[in-house]
Amino acid sequence: MELTGLLLVILSIIFMKGNAVKDSLLWHALKRLRVDPAERHDDFGDVKKLVTEEFVRQRYLEYCRVAHTDPVEYEFRWGARAFRETSKMKVLEFVAKMHDNQDPKTWNTQYKEAQQEAASLAQ
Repeated sequence: MELTGLLLVILSIIFMKGNAVKDSLLWHALKRLRVDPAERHDDFGDVKKLVTEEFVRQRYLEYCRVAHTDPVEYEFRWGARAFRETSKMKVLEFVAKMHDNQDPKTWNTQYKEAQQEAASLAQ
């Protein structure tokens, strides 16, 4: 259950940041949630390995090199399994709950994108 929660937080960050997030930004966001990838976590163990290897191997995340960067940078995107097992609207609803049950429409851009995804899946 804890791993699912961490994964949902990561998918939320990726979606809210425009569907791709540099690894440095993700690590910073997780650190603010007291999940430091540089330290062993009581529930998650080696967080960096879990995220960059296990979640990627399970196809929940894609971990890609950003082209034409020096020094080399990497970014995370949703993986194929994340798209199959959840939706952007569900993730947006999760974000809204985490922000004192705000209306998902508060995030207009993400709401429209989630609606478009739902409409295309319904066809």
